[in-house]
Amino acid sequence: MVKIASAGSNEFVVGFQLAGIKDSFELAKEPFNQLKEMKSKKDFGIIILEEKIMENLEQHQRLEIEDSVDPVFIPVSEKAEQDSLRRLIKRSVGVDLWK
Repeated sequence: MVKIASAGSNEFVVGFQLAGIKDSFELAKEPFNQLKEMKSKKDFGIIILEEKIMENLEQHQRLEIEDSVDPVFIPVSEKAEQDSLRRLIKRSVGVDLWK
């Protein structure tokens, strides 16, 4: 069974932990290496990623993360609402996971 995880700053992942997402990763100084490691594990189907992290990656790194299909990385700002997150996941995965 694949899981949903969140990755980003401490403040970002705590919000998702409170929402019930148990797998959360606080990204350090080398976020791309950590994201590649998460990508290689195949435990996760969806990784909700803090938008600031994506913006700070180099162009080729960002493209590698954006083009990932397994898992799907969904960049979300700290101010995202549940409804917009739901639409992003539905658009990326093709299934409404909240139903």
